[in-house]
Order: sequence, then C-alpha cells, then structure tokens
Amino acid sequence: MSKDIEQAVPQMRAWGEAHDWRGYDPYDALNSPFASFLTLGTSLGRRVLIQATKRSPINLRPLFRIRPDWNAKAVSLVASGYARLAAMGDHSARSQAERWLGWLLANHSGDDTGLAWGYHFDVETRFFAYRRGTPNTIATSFVAQAFLDGVEMLGQDRWVDPALSGSRFLASRMLVESSKGSSHFRYVPGDDQLVHNANALACAVLARSSKLLSDDELVEPAQRALATTLEAQREDGSWPYAEGMYGNWVDNFHTGYVLESLAQCRSFSPEVEERLGRGLDYWHRELFLDDGTPRYAPGRTYPLDAHCYATAIDTWVSVEGQRPEALGRAERLAGLLIERMLDSAGFVRFQQRRMWTSKIPFVRWSTAPSFRALAGLLLARSRRHTSEDVHARLD
Repeated sequence: MSKDIEQAVPQMRAWGEAHDWRGYDPYDALNSPFASFLTLGTSLGRRVLIQATKRSPINLRPLFRIRPDWNAKAVSLVASGYARLAAMGDHSARSQAERWLGWLLANHSGDDTGLAWGYHFDVETRFFAYRRGTPNTIATSFVAQAFLDGVEMLGQDRWVDPALSGSRFLASRMLVESSKGSSHFRYVPGDDQLVHNANALACAVLARSSKLLSDDELVEPAQRALATTLEAQREDGSWPYAEGMYGNWVDNFHTGYVLESLAQCRSFSPEVEERLGRGLDYWHRELFLDDGTPRYAPGRTYPLDAHCYATAIDTWVSVEGQRPEALGRAERLAGLLIERMLDSAGFVRFQQRRMWTSKIPFVRWSTAPSFRALAGLLLARSRRHTSEDVHARLD
C-alpha cells in the first residue's frame, strides 16, 4: 500500500505542476460571462445554473467560457501537501511550499484587522450568497493551517506573522455572540448563521496557533466557540450541518472536518476527547461501508466523492495517537481513492455515481485535498517508523 501511495503522490504532483495548480471548481458556474443571461438575474436561476453545471456528466465550462483559475483554499491544500513532503526531506517540495505560501500571502482578501481569504467565484446556495473574494471562515482556516505548516514543517519563522494575522482575523471579524449568550465563528461577515464545521475549523486554527505560536489570547475565544458545537452533538454522536430547519442534515466530509478540528482542540478539556470519541464511533458506523468505502451521507452511499475519501484520510491520521486502528483505516481509504478516483492523467476524478463517473479535473475539491491527504499519510507512516526504530534501539 505504501508503494501505491508513493507512486500516486508524484502523479498528482506532476499533473498539478503541469497546470500550475489552476483548475475548475464544482461551484464556479457564475464565472461564466453568460451567467446573467443564463440565470435571468435571479437567485433561483443562479442556483440552478451552479447545480446543473456541477452535476453535468460532461464539462460545460469550456462552452460557458469559464477558465481554470487559482483558488486560495486549493492553493493552501497544495502548500500543506508540499510542506508534508518537505518534512520527509524532499527539497524540491520545500521550494514549492514556499512558493505557494508566498502566493497566499500576496493574494488575500483581508483588511486592517488581519489576513483572510475567500473563493474566486460568486457563491449562491440555500444558506449564503456572497461575491467572489469575500472572506469566509473555511478558506481562511485552511490557509492559516498552511502557514502553520510552514512554521512547523518547514521550520520557517517567516510564516508566523501571516498565521497569527489569519487567526486574529477570525477572532476579531468572524466571532459572534448569540442572543443566548453563546458564541461561534460565522461563515461569512454579515451573516451570523451557525455552521458547525466552519465553527470547528476556526477553533482548530486558534488552538494550534496558540500552542505553536505561544499566543494565549487565542485560547479563550476558541474554547467558548467550540463549546457551542460540542453542545450541539446529538445523542448518536453526529452533528447537523448547521443550526435551523434547513441545516438538519449530516454528511461524511463535513463530519470529518468537525472531528479533525476536535482532534486539534483536545487540550481544551476532557470533554473534547469524549465528544471526539463518540463522534468517531458514529462517523465510522454510519458513514462507511464494511470495505472502507466512504458513504456520502447516512443511508446514502452514492455519489462516491473524492472529497470524502481525502477528508477521511486526514481525519484518521489526525487521531492515530488515540485510535490504534486509525492508520490502517487511512491506508485502506488511500487504496480505494487511488484505485477508483485517480485518473491515469494524474488528477483525481470528482464523483463516481451509479451509472457514470464525473472525470472533470477539479483542483479545490478533488486533486488538491487528495494530494495533501496522501502526503500526510506518508508523513505519518514515516514518523511511526522513526518512532519504532528509536524504541527498538532503546530496547
């Protein structure tokens, strides 16, 4: 299995570098110059166009004149993937990590309160509508984590200030107080909707920043916001996507985001560890088939989505110190991802449905997260082997 991963990572890397990590996105339909005409300028029309373009078995983007582009979240995943390879001694990966971290520093959407990042397309969903470039908590959290990887895995202090700036933007601009006295990190400025994976991801950034960069002021707001998501955990161990009647659903990769975030917040209290354990038990029981295949949602296997595979690998790796079976499950997922979703060209396919497979080369959704996840799995295996060798010599 390790050999398969060691072959897959260079394939993805070669494809990404050949395309300079530019790509299409499942949700980029509103970048079409024809969008106003196709949608009749209505919210419903915009949502229909986005979903039709996303779900089409053929890539409509060239027809709609949508160009492949860079996406800040995708670039952050790429930078983190390179940093993980650099931590294993890959010098060319180090220079690539530095390049893309520099790109993120030069292409932010922040203000005088800190650095922040958004998407390169207009967004229109049943929850949110916001313009391209608008800072959002998801993108900002992943970029801040990439800068923290630069500090930790590259050993470079030059990324301390950007990491702290992103953390402080989250704490100053995205943290809101509810009427009930609780707090949470909102998804976008101006909309106080509580989305649990976004809230947890921001908490994880502040937790890691406070620990790695010795900024104790970030702990208290993260603890308060995380308590809101801990309180929302259901009896079966799951979390709804968001609060409110329209967010009362569960899926695989958003649950993975919450779990991986809790793993980074374990030092907050024993309660976090207990909730993480319950959540992992639910996630594994309800959102995977017996052979390790990630189901899209409880009771619903299809579509098999590359993002579910990649997020699940990262999530299992994040808890390998607490769950002895974690690396084995991550390796099984990696094997399935490589077998089913990795195209011979080197990109990762989007989704496998019952009757057909979407082979559109999405970067943010498919190839970049898979590149980072597999690089992280290789790093975890390397560190385990090093630890075992040290213990063997001591014995």
